[in-house]
Amino acid sequence: CAVKVTAMSFRKRPRDDYDDSQRFYKRSRYSDPGPRREEQVPTDKKLESFISRIGSAKTTSLDKSLYDLSELIYNELSNFKEKILRTICNCVASLSETTVYSTLVGILNAKKYDFGEELLDMLVEDLKSSLLLQQFDKATCLVRFLADLVNAKVVAASSILNLFDTFVTVTYEPSIPQVRSDIYVYMILSALPWVAHELQGRKQGDLVHLFTALENYMSKRTTPYLPALQVWTTEIPHPQREYLELLWCQLKKMKENNWKEGVLLRPYTAFESDISGAYSHPLPAINVPIHMENSAYPLPHAVFRIFDEENSKSLPPEESIDRYLAEETVCSIVQSHASNRKECAAELEAFVKRTRFSAEYIVVETLFGYVFQLPSSPQVMVYYGSLFIELCKANLATYPQLLTDTTELLFGRLDKMNSICMNRFARWFAYHLSNFNYQWDWNLWVPCLDGPPDHASLRFIVAVFSRCIRLGCYEEFVESIPEKFGAILPPAPSSNYLYKQPSSEEEEEEKDSSPEAPVATTLSEAIRAKESIEKLTTILESVTDVIPDLANDKDKLLSVKVSLLTQCVLNVGSKTVSHCFLALYKFKSLFFEYVKTDESRNKCLQSVADFYTNNPQLLTLVVDKMMRMQIIDCMSVVNWTFSPETLPFLTSQHLWDILESTIQKTSKAYHQASHELADIKEKLQRVSHLDEVALGEENKQELEDKKDELEEKADECDKLQKDLFLAVCHKFISSLTEHVTTCDQQGVDYETAWFVCTLDNFRQLLVQNCSELKRFTTSLESLVFTPDVDSRILEVFHQFQALL
Repeated sequence: CAVKVTAMSFRKRPRDDYDDSQRFYKRSRYSDPGPRREEQVPTDKKLESFISRIGSAKTTSLDKSLYDLSELIYNELSNFKEKILRTICNCVASLSETTVYSTLVGILNAKKYDFGEELLDMLVEDLKSSLLLQQFDKATCLVRFLADLVNAKVVAASSILNLFDTFVTVTYEPSIPQVRSDIYVYMILSALPWVAHELQGRKQGDLVHLFTALENYMSKRTTPYLPALQVWTTEIPHPQREYLELLWCQLKKMKENNWKEGVLLRPYTAFESDISGAYSHPLPAINVPIHMENSAYPLPHAVFRIFDEENSKSLPPEESIDRYLAEETVCSIVQSHASNRKECAAELEAFVKRTRFSAEYIVVETLFGYVFQLPSSPQVMVYYGSLFIELCKANLATYPQLLTDTTELLFGRLDKMNSICMNRFARWFAYHLSNFNYQWDWNLWVPCLDGPPDHASLRFIVAVFSRCIRLGCYEEFVESIPEKFGAILPPAPSSNYLYKQPSSEEEEEEKDSSPEAPVATTLSEAIRAKESIEKLTTILESVTDVIPDLANDKDKLLSVKVSLLTQCVLNVGSKTVSHCFLALYKFKSLFFEYVKTDESRNKCLQSVADFYTNNPQLLTLVVDKMMRMQIIDCMSVVNWTFSPETLPFLTSQHLWDILESTIQKTSKAYHQASHELADIKEKLQRVSHLDEVALGEENKQELEDKKDELEEKADECDKLQKDLFLAVCHKFISSLTEHVTTCDQQGVDYETAWFVCTLDNFRQLLVQNCSELKRFTTSLESLVFTPDVDSRILEVFHQFQALL
């Protein structure tokens, strides 16, 4: 076992506002408890609670619970019909137990046929709304539930086939992106495991016709974008299949097996005698929303694999439909309980216990699939990390050891892992270790110290160390690490003040200290003494008295002044982050005076980077703060990121965090301006027939003026966003091309760690901002990704284009 303890000791953590547990307060010794008062819960709230909980996997006697609930609902239909219908619709759109609710609806439909009709009307309206609002996850759940209602004798078999045929027609639409037809085909494929066996017995010919149409579509699909979404750079030992291709293969295997599966609960079989004579309703007609230029569809993804039959003999094969259904159940639980990790862990444990195979492997594999999903995970990373911890708490005999084995398995394949995924793996592992007192058998990784410094395993260990230091106490972490790792341990977080004057004992040894140090000392003392801005400006201008040669070089003089100002302000505010931000705000006017040009902004950023060279976390925070204060702009951050001083360190994660944050700020500003403009246009449209507006003191002319102002603002944000993306892509291409050219000239392999990491991040940037870059594709193709760009770099753009 690689972990020092299997039943891990859990460090008690202070309660925070995100704790799911209820806080209890001790009653005073002298307080009178008085008679206990039971709060009366309204009947409709009770019904809502009962309906929501019936779908829980923890329900013991499911058949009896369903029957009792159906009786309760039936008796209350005359009073709370609308509430009951809405609650069921909400549950089936978010919870995992589709078949439980279809059984409940089937029982009620058999007792009162118009209940089923009204519910179907509401479900179809929800489906239409979901498709129109492009809420495709919700739409997929609703389609799946409608399909399962065929089994519960609520929906006519011909009616669900008509719905599927309607979705198939999307694949015949001309000039649409493949992602549009993919999502409608996926809604069909994901529903078939629930209903195909029933359709085989009742509508075999129509099912064959549907399957043939789907097969024609799947045979024409192309997936050139797949390398941009894969975790591994090799197909060994596990092929990385595209999600729709894999599901199609699983369904073909299911068809060969006469549409049988062994995962789904089907409680309606116990009520066959009750529902067999019920009236099956036709579904109302559904029209698929037309494709528009601004329509957004889910991006495809590669299915993550790390386990197979070798890890657990009872694990379903990759192309088995049981593998898909188990993974889909886990996904549904994880997504529907994202607000409560404790409940999510309990539901996952209940699911594992009721399966006939090693479902814990599927839980771990699916969660890691979410962690590594490109371009981004559905939830924040800390959610999956905290969920792993809850699973370890819930099952000490299984998950700690399983996570240990998985970590070793992933570590052994790091050289074949995408750089983005490797960084996420390091972040998760550091977070996990920080919650278990850094308990790990580090000696297993000692042989990595003898390898090349740019090897993936060594870079991963350094990334884990850096992240652990950010998450906890440096001294505590260092004590838990063997001394052999001392050579690669990051330095303790500290500031690096460039103008520190040596003490009297050190003067003899450090005679060549910075000539600007006396000015820096005077400036720092004046800042601490709260001197006026004018006084500080005078001190900065006196640098030519100390170094007269600077008077002849204005650019260098400005660079020295900016460096002095930045270093001194950061040094004075280095006590805490709050002190630092306060100092930046207090001397904002000084920065505005000296940091005006591109060169001065670059020097300011470089001075911040020099000061926090041993503290990347604070570097990220301070750069973000300076952007918010508009001391520096987004374009200057891009220029600095790709400057000669920073370019060799592009593999550092904190630089990518800064660049990603910069791009997000620009995109957020554009969307905010666009939304404000849309709101004012809507308001103008409502009052276009009036001379005066009955909203506050605004009149129509004021709204027109505001609209013009917002249009100008939106155009500026759009231009800034376009210029930023073009600049980032151009600098990426220039840096990569220069590297490839140099390596080709020297006759060495160009696929160094720097190149691979930079290319992976470039690909990630394009895919992650796919919806934003869609507006600028023509400009990118004509100005940046021209035919003369190296084909090895141009391939990244072609993968991105395939997603549009």
